[in-house]
Amino acid sequence: MNAARKLRPKRAAARSRGAKTGGATQPQPLIQPNMLVANADMASSTLTRIRHDHSVISETRYLNCLFSESNFEGSTFQGCGFDGCIVENASFRGVELRNCDVEGLVVDGINVGELLKQLTGR
Repeated sequence: MNAARKLRPKRAAARSRGAKTGGATQPQPLIQPNMLVANADMASSTLTRIRHDHSVISETRYLNCLFSESNFEGSTFQGCGFDGCIVENASFRGVELRNCDVEGLVVDGINVGELLKQLTGR
């Protein structure tokens, strides 16, 4: 066996992540509350009814994604990007933005990024 073949990772067998119920498998969501998400990269994705509540999301990039009916209550986002994203019908209760680039951030038709620039002079 050559060295290159030894270093190649083995392909994992397909497994169901769901719970068995009478022969049928019920799928479980990949994103669940109280989790750590790190170094993820999502582009042009639709995430509906996702619960990010009380989770830590770090160094993750969402590009042109749609978040619909999602819960971000009490979450922490560190070093994340949300360029071109739309969030609708979501909860941001208890969420703080610190040291974030909010240029172009629009909340219910109000350009918050421009408003903050005018208020702070930065």
